[in-house]
Amino acid sequence: MHNPFSYKFFTKNRQKLKGHLDDDSLVLLFSNHRMPRNGDQYFPFRQNSDLFYLSGIEQENTILLIEKGKDYLFIDEPDSRASLWEGDRLRADEAEKISGIDNIQWTHDFEKTLGKLLHSKKNLYFNVHEKLNTGGVKSQDEMHLERLRRDYPFHSFLSLKPIISELRLRKEPEEIDAIKRAIDITGKTLDSVLKKVQPGISEKEVEAEINHDFILQGANGLAFEAIVASGRNATVLHYTKNSGICRDREMLLLDFGAEYRNYAADITRTFPVNGRFSSRQRECYHAVLEVMKTVQKDIQPGITIKELNDKVIEQLTEKHIQLGLYKRDDLKNKENPVWKKFFPHGVSHFIGLDVHDYGNKNVILDKGMVISWEPGIYIPEENMGIRIEDDILVDTPAVNLSSGIPKEIEELEERMK
Repeated sequence: MHNPFSYKFFTKNRQKLKGHLDDDSLVLLFSNHRMPRNGDQYFPFRQNSDLFYLSGIEQENTILLIEKGKDYLFIDEPDSRASLWEGDRLRADEAEKISGIDNIQWTHDFEKTLGKLLHSKKNLYFNVHEKLNTGGVKSQDEMHLERLRRDYPFHSFLSLKPIISELRLRKEPEEIDAIKRAIDITGKTLDSVLKKVQPGISEKEVEAEINHDFILQGANGLAFEAIVASGRNATVLHYTKNSGICRDREMLLLDFGAEYRNYAADITRTFPVNGRFSSRQRECYHAVLEVMKTVQKDIQPGITIKELNDKVIEQLTEKHIQLGLYKRDDLKNKENPVWKKFFPHGVSHFIGLDVHDYGNKNVILDKGMVISWEPGIYIPEENMGIRIEDDILVDTPAVNLSSGIPKEIEELEERMK
């Protein structure tokens, strides 16, 4: 299976990070926990996205230590007993080949190495948010930060997040390659689903088809829990029960995306369960598609997601009035805008190693950023929710990375025949 990432990619990312460091600083990143499931079982391990971005290592109990002139990677020492039960751990030469780091040490040597380095350093960057998590499961980074603050009270402890988020906003060619592959897998899976869906099929069976096709095509699996929402279920924005039945004369909304080499796709398509749009479904669907196409032309460097969102709201309110959802006079209530009932979410977010990647609605878009693009209309009284979502590479002009996935009414009806 094609792997777009070599050690050069991870080395380049560390070099970009070092451009923000001085000689008195150390950066520390810890791998994710193995998350308990039940009994002696664990959920499948998924590496911390930032640690992967800087090292490529996908093994638990991994620590990355970076200073201006040198990198240190700490991994578990291979053990014959562990290999018997869980498979081989990375050898030092294998970890070096993946990461491009030639200084590989075992995790049991970490404290000794860190202690020596801290004699000449005063700033420690930790991969935690500036406002620390106060509830839920603490990350390894948070746990080690608490301990080291006690042990080294005269050092300065800083958040790495502002730096790493800025670096990850703009995607390298290898990252675009991985996202495009995730999108391609998602598109091919949609083709399979369109041929399978018919009145009476369960949402759970559609979800099973998605999982099956993703794995067969070499994806890690789902980038997020798939939303398979038919009829009124589609008016629940994050519906993931997927426990209903797809009924004749209703629409089915699929919001799903493959994860490939840890990079996400995020695609939504909505189509009639019986393969033919009714006149009302066609009218509502076309309204969403028209707004999507019109405002997409404004995606370019220099604009923000908030500005794009405002443009979409302006256009959607006109569509709402044309569809008879409310009257123009109803828009006078600014405190509780009537349009929010029919479009209660934002139109875009950043995509990358996380499906909701670093970046907020006020970030000024720049070349190399990847965003979702997803207007919608939700009408609970008509058992209808319509959302259409593509993944867009910011450029001049913007590039729709998912343009090959059908969304025109005629295309969808033809694929469902």
